[in-house]
Amino acid sequence: MITEVNAELEIPQLSLQPPVGLAGIVREFGDMREFVQADGCLDPRWEMESLALVSLPFPLLLAWDHSKAVSSFRCHRRLTGIFSDLFKHIAAAGLASKVRSFGGCFMFRPQRTGAKLSTHSWGIAIDLNPETNQLGTVGDMDAGLIKAFGDAGFEWGGRWIGRGRDPMHFQFCSGY
Repeated sequence: MITEVNAELEIPQLSLQPPVGLAGIVREFGDMREFVQADGCLDPRWEMESLALVSLPFPLLLAWDHSKAVSSFRCHRRLTGIFSDLFKHIAAAGLASKVRSFGGCFMFRPQRTGAKLSTHSWGIAIDLNPETNQLGTVGDMDAGLIKAFGDAGFEWGGRWIGRGRDPMHFQFCSGY
């Protein structure tokens, strides 16, 4: 959860630091691999024990159905305060209109470009504005949003070069 404010930039400071690599993710958010069943599905106990709902200060249109919006989403329970404070900061900074759509947070699945689990599987990643920020493109993500997420401890997939740009993607970890 965010605990202090840097007066010069008015950027929230974090009490939970983003983990590095798989070992760091497992240490901070749990080893969900222990909950993968023989059929490849995730045991529902992991979701019940590890996920929580975060409420939003403004609605987000669903990327796959712009006739619907969400006012909350599920993420890892340890990130609810960070996501809540981050979206309040986005609203207060006048950036809410730059979040045009929500592509998801928690989703148990492998990475789209690999075999290991996606950070979405832990509920520590979020996709925004996917219609104009497709995998492999430069995208058009707003610089203010990139900065707000970065200041909150998120790595932006739009900076990934060797592993393939993913400008819709923000994850609360690095080195994975």
